[in-house]
Amino acid sequence: MATAPRLRLATAKTGDHPLIHGLLVSVFHGPTAAEFQAQLDEPGYEPADRLIVKDGDEIAAHLRLARQTIQLGTATLPAARFMDLATATAYRGRGLATAVLAAGQRVAAERGVLVGLTRTRVPSLFARQGWSVCGQHVFSTASPRAVLAQLAVDAAAESMQETSPLARLHKEPILVRPLRRIDLRAVVRLYEQALPGQTGWPMRSESYWEWLLARGACDRVYVASTSPDSADFEELLASIVGYACVRQSRLVELITAPNHSEVARHLAERVCADAREQDGWIVRYDAPTADPLHDLFRRAGGQLTVNQELGGELFMAKLLDPLAALRHLCGVFAQRAAQQKDVKLPAEVGIELRSGGGRKTSGVSGIIERFRVHLSRKKARIETGGPSKHTIALAYSDLAPLLLGDLNAEAMIQNGRLKPTTGRARQLAAALFAGAPWWRPPLDDLLA
Repeated sequence: MATAPRLRLATAKTGDHPLIHGLLVSVFHGPTAAEFQAQLDEPGYEPADRLIVKDGDEIAAHLRLARQTIQLGTATLPAARFMDLATATAYRGRGLATAVLAAGQRVAAERGVLVGLTRTRVPSLFARQGWSVCGQHVFSTASPRAVLAQLAVDAAAESMQETSPLARLHKEPILVRPLRRIDLRAVVRLYEQALPGQTGWPMRSESYWEWLLARGACDRVYVASTSPDSADFEELLASIVGYACVRQSRLVELITAPNHSEVARHLAERVCADAREQDGWIVRYDAPTADPLHDLFRRAGGQLTVNQELGGELFMAKLLDPLAALRHLCGVFAQRAAQQKDVKLPAEVGIELRSGGGRKTSGVSGIIERFRVHLSRKKARIETGGPSKHTIALAYSDLAPLLLGDLNAEAMIQNGRLKPTTGRARQLAAALFAGAPWWRPPLDDLLA
């Protein structure tokens, strides 16, 4: 920055949008004009959500902050996706990307954001500022014809197991049809029913859903209903027990109502039938690793992919305010501790965040911050300072995957990334940080 005094960092204004779009197209060969306009139309968007480095009237670098609230078990966390980090070709090598990323973290923290999230092909840039790999690409692929054949085999086997013809006769019919605008409230309901207890899923308002579906990232959205069309609007909405968002031959998101897991097979059948008619060779299904449809794809001769990196892209995260994030999750900690019968309460465990790798860092200078987690039978509280007799030490960047549930304490102890001072510290860490199925639905990040 010192070698180019004309460069200045600023938040974007409406008039900067055309130049920003031009920069993104020159660097990423996208987004299209329609997709860029969709970004501007996102509910809650403000031009100030974009940070830019300007050189006179030119845009030298850019970063977009897309705010979200994410579910984390029984709690929620304010988050921001750090997106479209770009530097114009003529300005590379001057540290602009580093500067605008640092500024983005400060701005997000000032706005109350506790966790930053990104998908990036330059992980080293983010790692230098304390970000850590967090999350995996998880999806199954299989031939649509093979999936349809396996569904037919499963249906025949299920029919053979039915002992009563009357039971087969009264089996609830499932009708799969394209989404209509009047069905949107049902889609919102289904997603909100599935949201509690998830880890990493974003909260979506009805206006956000309208924007999400209108921007054209998905070719089709199907709903599954237990009855034909009804003149009663509320009855019509209540009959919808599942939905599937599809992009070409990719099943991006599939949600079913509680106690209606069998509906997933009907939705998958419709998507595979479409792919077969369009001569598609492969159907892809994105979902957490525990989703039962992965087993269907496996039995159809398909493959499950679970990788941190895909096409050079990784998911990363950073806690922008560790103390505030810990305090935000006090209720979760209290609940987890109370559920462990072998954990004696009250208890205290210290957390030492260090600039290096766990307790290998020597000297006080290596410690960034110390916290103490106090646990009782009904609540938990977080205090600063220490040291504590029972302590876990880890690198600052490793707190994000631990707190968000992507990695559990035991796994981090095994690979040397987390060091407990005592057996009691290890027991408490295992209780509080047992890990969770961290999953970021891809629907929100798809380009039109």
